[in-house]
Amino acid sequence: MAEAVERVVGRHRTVLRERLTCYDDRTEDGQTQENPGRAELDIHGRPRPLVARTRERHLQVHERIERGDSLRAIARDLYLSRGTVNRFARAADVTELLFAAPHRPTLIDDYRLYLHHRWMEGCTKASALAREIQQLGYRGDVNTVRRHLKPYRNGTIPQTAPLPHMTVRRVTDWITRRPERLTDTEHKCLTELCERSPAPATTTTYARRLALMVRERRSEHLALDVWIAHVRLDGQHELRPLANGMRRDHAAVQAALTTTYTSGALEGNVTRIKLLKRQMYGRANFDLLRHRILLSP
Repeated sequence: MAEAVERVVGRHRTVLRERLTCYDDRTEDGQTQENPGRAELDIHGRPRPLVARTRERHLQVHERIERGDSLRAIARDLYLSRGTVNRFARAADVTELLFAAPHRPTLIDDYRLYLHHRWMEGCTKASALAREIQQLGYRGDVNTVRRHLKPYRNGTIPQTAPLPHMTVRRVTDWITRRPERLTDTEHKCLTELCERSPAPATTTTYARRLALMVRERRSEHLALDVWIAHVRLDGQHELRPLANGMRRDHAAVQAALTTTYTSGALEGNVTRIKLLKRQMYGRANFDLLRHRILLSP
């Protein structure tokens, strides 16, 4: 289900780029729209080098264009790619580029909220926080966490937690997670996103209905049949293969939802047999494989 939801959200990724009203009072950096100059500062009030570099390059490119230089010559002289020069040339105002510049994704973006809350709870050791977010999927090192927390140690602590980036993976997580486990900010963002686009709204409804049936292990009043019929009729086309597969294996799915039996033991044995087979690949025949399977504990 999560893979199908991610494909739906990915197909409507343009909606994620639209600004939500929950960002109106303060930007993702904890800044208000009434002071646009603050967009050059991050959530800790530090100057953004990327923003300054973007302004400088935009000015250089347009000065050269006014002089009549070709884009190829500009790219060669400024040591930039043609694509970068084209992007700067198309932007009549540098502010068109500045929205993307301060919000370039980094490894730690998905964990800024978690780090902020943990710091406010009193956990200030970078190594401990790095281990915590590594268990959540963080792939960076402790030095990145330490650099992120340096302004906190210097006393520059954001007054409010940073708002989350609207990424495909994050929205997918919001949709597939239990509603009661969403924070207030996440709930508001998902609600507004569903109000703006019918695709995430219907997908959220179907995902939560199916999750409820799975968690409670029940399917009374033909709930599963109704769910499959609704998805096949008016659901997103990314969800229909899932519904068609459940329809083909209806008896097995129904039994999984209504009985206590599980195929976990069987799947474990299948995995074990595959492991034994791959260990012997190219070096033994079926007879030896049979003996190993029968004699292995």
